Amino acid sequence: MTEHRTDLGALVKKYDQIILGLENQITEAKRKKEIVMQAINLLEKEGILEQDKLFELPPIQLSEKYAEASMSEAIQDILKSIDHGLSAEEIHTELTRHGYKSKSQNLKRDVYTRMYRLGQIGKLSSFKEGGVKKYKLPEKEKEAKGEQKEQGLTLDQ
Repeated sequence: MTEHRTDLGALVKKYDQIILGLENQITEAKRKKEIVMQAINLLEKEGILEQDKLFELPPIQLSEKYAEASMSEAIQDILKSIDHGLSAEEIHTELTRHGYKSKSQNLKRDVYTRMYRLGQIGKLSSFKEGGVKKYKLPEKEKEAKGEQKEQGLTLDQ
């Protein structure tokens, strides 16, 4: 009888160890899930990840206005007539609607990167609105662009 108890006791200890190992795996999986959820929340706040737009059709092309323009020129041109600011997603849509051409496999990523860099050098200012990062031309830049357009010039000439 003692022999069976010993065997059963060892079996109980074995299963306790298995359960402890599985509980540790569950804890680790929950920790990793929390990290992923935090990353998703940050990307959504920045307007980079918009789950509801993953299956959206590309915008219809309305013109060839930006077919020959550099991305920086096109972005600044889009923003010069906007007072309230636009998200990178909205600017990407406008670029596509007006014929911006790129050989990039990921134009949307390139737009985000370019806007960030334009912000770094003071060509754009950004602010948060409703949890989404919006961009606009700094006031002095907007005024200068307006004056130069009247004279037929642009900032990038």
